[in-house]
Amino acid sequence: KGNCVAVATVAPTAPPITTANPTASPTKVNPMTASPTKASTDAPTHNPSKAPSTSPTTANPTSSPTSNPTPEPTLSPNSVPLTCPEQHCTNNVVNTAAILDSSTTCPNLSVTTLATFAHNGDVLIELTGPSNMADAADLVITAPHGGDFKPAYIPDRTISGSTYCPSSGCKTSKDSYTLQISELLQSKFIANYCKVPFVVINHLHRSKLDANREIGEAAHGNDIAEDAWLQFHNLTNYAQTQLEAQFGTVDVTSSGGSSITGIKSLLFDMHGYAGYDWVPTDGAPFIQWGYRLNDETSLNPDEYCPLDTRSSGTIGTLTHARWMDDQSYECLVRGPGSLGSRVASEMDARGGLTANALCGYGTPSYEYESPWALANDPIHCDKITNGSPPSECHYYSGGFDVEVHERMDWENIAGDHFNAVQAELPRCIRFGGLAVREKFADVLSVAVMSFLRDLYT
Repeated sequence: KGNCVAVATVAPTAPPITTANPTASPTKVNPMTASPTKASTDAPTHNPSKAPSTSPTTANPTSSPTSNPTPEPTLSPNSVPLTCPEQHCTNNVVNTAAILDSSTTCPNLSVTTLATFAHNGDVLIELTGPSNMADAADLVITAPHGGDFKPAYIPDRTISGSTYCPSSGCKTSKDSYTLQISELLQSKFIANYCKVPFVVINHLHRSKLDANREIGEAAHGNDIAEDAWLQFHNLTNYAQTQLEAQFGTVDVTSSGGSSITGIKSLLFDMHGYAGYDWVPTDGAPFIQWGYRLNDETSLNPDEYCPLDTRSSGTIGTLTHARWMDDQSYECLVRGPGSLGSRVASEMDARGGLTANALCGYGTPSYEYESPWALANDPIHCDKITNGSPPSECHYYSGGFDVEVHERMDWENIAGDHFNAVQAELPRCIRFGGLAVREKFADVLSVAVMSFLRDLYT
């Protein structure tokens, strides 16, 4: 069996890492009855006139975010209909968290390995973060698919034919460079804001363990892989509990009158996708932002506009943030202050990421409100025209990690709320070279910090 080793002293108590009892393995879920981890499709048609020219307004970074009601739009007979976020979010004030002056240094501030889960001396799962919680950023980054390690003592997961795989098959290819980008994002937070996020790393290759699936599909019944899966999620939850102790909670009331307690932090689940159904040679250029909302229904503005009408409960992620004062679900997911639009705005201010002008734009966002429309647009989705048979392109709505860690009792998906988001990064960012990955991590650090400060300040 593997063993878990605490390798650094943390200000609070050490992580509650437990080595699974050989006679009491984690509960196995039948993958054939479990819901699929990555949902498909839903996208908007891009209107270039609605991109940077209508990007968020930047206000004084020290000022508190404000939200003004948007008047009911009136259109002349020849006007282009307004998108849903244009109708409901245009007047939102969006602040940018100012990067610290270049002369500012962060003495004695570095990333520390806080805990590991090892087998035969090999580190399979690792948690890094601040050595002092006073230096912590209110952010947990998870990297479930970026590992390279392929130990012979864990058999390969099969792609199909296994009793653990759904009818669509199991995924075994890694999300290249997502581990590196996760660590770059952590280092950019230190450089730009003197704050250290937690990062939870699965070092195992996805052919050995898929930490973004339920345990059956994730580990295919192998005891060592099951232990690693359990510790990946235990360490994610441990980081969340540390942020709860450091940053506290906020109580909100839903429109249905129920009280919801949420931790003042964010979980960011880092992924990558090929997107060859979108663009066969290079892959799609878009970041797909996952909030566990179906693209054909929930994120379709023809069905729900604004998104706040989707449910008075806790559908999707950001299940706590949506009920906070001066917030709306519509604007959090696809308004000027959404993560997708903040990345686009910050990226444009720096002249873009690559020669492909669309690389790094996201959906859903203020610029591309509907993933379903985008996935059905032959301008962007090759599969609509040339597929066999023709069909819409794939949209990843958010998987197991953001579903279970949206709540503090992750094993039962219950308890207090913890806002979460999944990001599927395109090949143009991941394979663009180190300079592109570093530039993107810098952009993302500002976008995420700005999102957090507007939400919790």
